[in-house]
Amino acid sequence: MSAANWPIDGNLGDMSRRLSFFKNLQRVTNRIHGASNIDEIILEMSEDICELFHADRLTIYVASDDRHSIVSKVKTGLNTHKDIRLPISEQSVAGYVAASGQTVNIRDVYDQEELAKHSQRLSFLKAVDERTGYRSKQMLVAPISNAQTSELLGVVQLINNRSDTPFPAVAEEGVQALAQTLAVAFAQRRNPPPAVPKTRYDALVSDAVISAAELDLAQKAARRKQLELEQVLTADFQVPLAAIGAALSKFFGVPYEPFRPERLRPTELLRNLKRDYVEASQWLPLEETQEGVVVIACDPERIRSSRMANNVFPKRRIVYRVSTPHEFEQLVGQ
Repeated sequence: MSAANWPIDGNLGDMSRRLSFFKNLQRVTNRIHGASNIDEIILEMSEDICELFHADRLTIYVASDDRHSIVSKVKTGLNTHKDIRLPISEQSVAGYVAASGQTVNIRDVYDQEELAKHSQRLSFLKAVDERTGYRSKQMLVAPISNAQTSELLGVVQLINNRSDTPFPAVAEEGVQALAQTLAVAFAQRRNPPPAVPKTRYDALVSDAVISAAELDLAQKAARRKQLELEQVLTADFQVPLAAIGAALSKFFGVPYEPFRPERLRPTELLRNLKRDYVEASQWLPLEETQEGVVVIACDPERIRSSRMANNVFPKRRIVYRVSTPHEFEQLVGQ
């Protein structure tokens, strides 16, 4: 990851570093959405996620079928294949987040007074530390929940900021965005819609643009080169952007909007949106029609579930269009 060598710290008020962080986060979320095997890609990207957040360890839990506990799906830094199973209760920080649905950012999990600010009954489960000799301290933990139903799907937990300071506010924003992406991926795996492609590029195969073997090769090449899959598809497999756009349209269930050089900038709609925000959040209003405010995004589902556009245009109907990442960059720079 090209910009993962700088620490995420309290100095991220610097807009360029903040923007770099969110661009790298977008690469992570794009790879999760583009993966055909969600378990494999999350495991593969766990170290990248730690680097991005400057965290020493990462644990991702999924909710058990009976909804009484959460079970570790990914855990870095532990030399054991045994799953960690925690009750959904205040007996642990991750269990509390699962029970309350709240994101917590804790300076020191051994500080009982700090834990009591979240809940008088909250405690830190010290058993893993005692067994391994590891010292957990800072913790940033967010619930993974279905945006439509509020159903708990899991928990993402970052442990120990490598600078030994509390995780900054920008990390809280980032982990919540990561949790939203994981929620979409987990929900699709749990309840796959029969007529919808499993990944955003599967329609390239069903539409006979490329073969399944070629798509698999492209995915592996993108992971190996740490590039966006779109870049590999267009450069190495000569897939037209229009075909990629059509595949994205089928995946997200919204129309594809190609880049149009002659398009006029909607000055009134853009009045309260700074370019840095647009580049980091990856959505942009195009125009206002009888349907409502037309919003274009590389990941319309993420924008819809997070209600980003609704917060900017609270009293207007939002209709979505999908763009390829390359064409979105062209649009922003127009």
